[in-house]
Order: sequence, then structure tokens, then C-alpha cells
Amino acid sequence: MLAALLVAATVSVGACDLAAAQTVVDDVNDHRVQARERPLVIDPQLTAVAMDRAADLLRHHYFAHVGPDGTTALDALRSRDFRFSYAGENLAEAGSIQAAELGLWDSPDHRENILERHYRRIGIAVVRTADNVQFIVQIFTD
Repeated sequence: MLAALLVAATVSVGACDLAAAQTVVDDVNDHRVQARERPLVIDPQLTAVAMDRAADLLRHHYFAHVGPDGTTALDALRSRDFRFSYAGENLAEAGSIQAAELGLWDSPDHRENILERHYRRIGIAVVRTADNVQFIVQIFTD
């Protein structure tokens, strides 16, 4: 299912690692079920936003929730007329997907975002740089 959603969503500086993205979503949903929260559904519009955010991180050489131009994931959602009441973004950067996921789970703020009870949908981008650094961008909405 994820592959179908991401076929057209590519980053000019790299492509989404579809298998890794599915692994991340499966891990998120496993943890949500263990916490008695509803699993998240992959949303193609949110995935497009996640891919755009990953591309922006890589093109402009930064790693933050606020871009050099002052924009955020919320701005990206609003610019697409995406309706939401609750939204959040997680970013991870590491040498492997496993290390990036551990970093997210070890961070109370990121873990809280993943387990937020209001969220119903997720967009996901997993991009590997030329020097083999993994970037994960997760976008969540209700």
C-alpha cells in the first residue's frame, strides 16, 4: 500500500526508501496498539508534505522544525488547504533507520507525538543521503 502512495513522491536529492518507510509506519502502529491507541492510516497528502519537508531539509542543509525561510510543516499543510485540528511533525536523523527510530522513542516529546490519541493519519518520508545518513519525516494529523 505504501509503495502505491509514494510512487510519484520523490525527492530530487534522493528517493524515499519505501521498505524503510513501511517499517517505520509498522513500528509506530505497533507501539500505538500496545498503548491502546488506534493505528494510523497512511495519507497520501501527508506523505507528499513529508517528502517536501525531507527535500527541504536536504536541499537547504538544516535539521529543524522551522525552515530557514521560517516555514513549518503546519504552513505546508495550510498551503495545501489540508484541514486538521491536531497536527505534529517528528524528524529523525541517524546512520540507520533503527537508530533513528530509537532516537524518536527515547525522546519524550517525539514519543508523545507518536502516541497522541487525536492523531488518525500519518505521512512518512525516509530518505538516505549520499553519505548514508537516514532522514525520517513523520507528519501526523487527526
